[in-house]
Amino acid sequence: MATIGRYYLNACSVAAKERNIKTESLMSLAGIVPTTAKNTQQRINDASMVLFLNAIAKSTDDAFLGFAKPPVPLSFFSYLLQGLYYCNTVEQAIKTLASGLKLVNCELAYYQKEQCTYITLEHQHNDPQHFLLEYLMVFIHRILSWLSTKAIKLDFAQINYQPDHYQQEFTLLFRCPTKFNQATNALVFSTRYLSLPILRNRSEFSILIEQFPMMVLRYPGEENALHHKVLQLLSTHYLKNKALLKATEVANKLNMSSATLRRKLADLTTSFGEIKADFLKTQAIQLLQHPKNTTEAIASELGYSEARAFSRVFKQWTNLTPSQYRKLL
Repeated sequence: MATIGRYYLNACSVAAKERNIKTESLMSLAGIVPTTAKNTQQRINDASMVLFLNAIAKSTDDAFLGFAKPPVPLSFFSYLLQGLYYCNTVEQAIKTLASGLKLVNCELAYYQKEQCTYITLEHQHNDPQHFLLEYLMVFIHRILSWLSTKAIKLDFAQINYQPDHYQQEFTLLFRCPTKFNQATNALVFSTRYLSLPILRNRSEFSILIEQFPMMVLRYPGEENALHHKVLQLLSTHYLKNKALLKATEVANKLNMSSATLRRKLADLTTSFGEIKADFLKTQAIQLLQHPKNTTEAIASELGYSEARAFSRVFKQWTNLTPSQYRKLL
């Protein structure tokens, strides 16, 4: 489970706002409480951000979130990812990405220098806050890592501008030093990664496409982190049994005591309660999007004693009651 700084809520919404799209409503539909003076430091979980990004794409009818001129078809990333299935190595995948991105006015190139590979990226779209460029650079790094099942460790990244208020986010985007005000935008890594084989199967590609852009938001290898393992256990058990595991049950499945689980999650600045709440919120949003699901039925399925208790918690999550949420839909 990754978290995203609130700066990006505004940055990814710029083009949609220029089209008079009510992005605040889209945030609410994604379960995101609008930014206030009290929550400026609060980060957004990746599941909510995925819903928000997909809502912007659909509202602008543009896979590039309204930044592209002309708009990029909503199916673009799906077809691009399907094309990568036929690649055998990371180097072939880079070439396929370059060919696909060229169709939507993006220039991706790569060259080698002193045992390092430089992947450069430029585009011709309206991107005043550089969100689209950063989004595509992160996408390139994440997809190459995902394809090879190894986190490609970047030596450094570089961009051709100076971020104003969010330089600290680059430590999370690329997990490497970032150089600003450079001649080109580039990702730089050891050339040995080019020969890594592509190890993903067809079913894994199907899941990736269905969950896109979740992969862009999560750093490679994060699925092995403890908080993600806890979330995965909650999700798997819920989907199979329509019931939630308790903290003690999760700890047992991870072969540790409840106290150890609490301590290790605290070291990751989270808790079992927070992970469970994020999971419940995501499930509640999905269930509310189906008109046949009554509030009472959803409350029962998610383990609440009555609809009133569920409504109260849902409003804490989203600033909306379930009925208000459905009106927005």
